[in-house]
Amino acid sequence: MQQVPQKSAQDFSTAVPYVTSDGLVFLGLEGVEKYIRQIRRALERRDFAAKQRAMERVQQVVQHLLVTLGDNPPSPHLRRLDSLYRYLLLKLAHVNLFNDVQEIAECNPIIGDLRLEWSAIFHPSERNDLRRLSQVDFARFLLG
Repeated sequence: MQQVPQKSAQDFSTAVPYVTSDGLVFLGLEGVEKYIRQIRRALERRDFAAKQRAMERVQQVVQHLLVTLGDNPPSPHLRRLDSLYRYLLLKLAHVNLFNDVQEIAECNPIIGDLRLEWSAIFHPSERNDLRRLSQVDFARFLLG
């Protein structure tokens, strides 16, 4: 088995060893969006078998992306990613339990913020501009 060369401690890929390029992360997020569209269409058609298949797949993708962050994310960006992935899983669980079409639409801002956080990590020069575009405010969410 071939070993992946390690980069410097400052490099993001050493903090999250399974993520080597932004292409893989964004490909995963595109898959999440695809499955969410499938869930929405299945709910609108009341095709609960199709909804369940898409739900299982999207949860697997999100859980895989979450696991790649590790147990103790070392930076504020990684901690926010961890929170966003967990929040997305909660939203998906709610949709799955209640077949709530409105709730599935609320996943889109979370995915948008995931894209922003990953962009801030992979393109640090854009960090300040990206932070202002965030849509999910956990402080407001936790206060009610």
